[in-house]
Amino acid sequence: MKVTEECFNKVKKDCFKFIKSQETSTEKFGNKDGMLKSFLIPMCFWIAKKANNKKPYFVGLAGGQGTGKTTISSIIKIILEEYFKLKVFKISIDDFYKLEKKIKFIKKGSPYACYKRSTWNS
Repeated sequence: MKVTEECFNKVKKDCFKFIKSQETSTEKFGNKDGMLKSFLIPMCFWIAKKANNKKPYFVGLAGGQGTGKTTISSIIKIILEEYFKLKVFKISIDDFYKLEKKIKFIKKGSPYACYKRSTWNS
C-alpha cells in the first residue's frame, strides 16, 4: 500500500528512536518495520478516519502488566501527531499509581505537604 509506505517513511525515524529508548540489552523489539506497516500504521489510519477535530475521540488499550500498552500507545501518538497532524493526549494507569503514592505520602504529614498539587505528577 502506497499510503502506508509514505506514512512509514515519514514516522519511522521517531518511532525507531522511541522503540530504541524502550529496549534493554537483553530485550530487543523484533520486526519493527512489520509491526509498524502491518499493524500500527493501519490502525492509525482507522483512528484518523474516525476522529473528528471538533470532538474528542477516545481509544483505549487493555492488557496485563508489561504487555506493551504504554509502548504501543506512545508509538500510536507519534504516528497520529506526525503524519495525521492530530492532537493526541495520552494517559497511562501508571500516572494514577504515582499520584496515589504521592497523596498517601503527603497525608502522612511529610515535610513535602506544602507542595502544590501541580507538582504531584512530576
